Amino acid sequence: MYAYKEILTINDPSTLKLARPLPLAKGQQVEVLILATGKDQELENIRDDIAVRGISESDVAEAISWARASS
Repeated sequence: MYAYKEILTINDPSTLKLARPLPLAKGQQVEVLILATGKDQELENIRDDIAVRGISESDVAEAISWARASS
């Protein structure tokens, strides 16, 4: 497994511009994990809405597992 970490600032929310090319083949499938720092009000609103609906972490994990199995 290849792991790469870079901290950058988002200028366009639909594009990530890395400082250097990754040593991966064109067409190679990768998993991307985004970890944002700081408080994001929109994200906090989503979290509040989830809490109000009573959705648990296990509900979310179950939904993710279902979605991955369906694709």
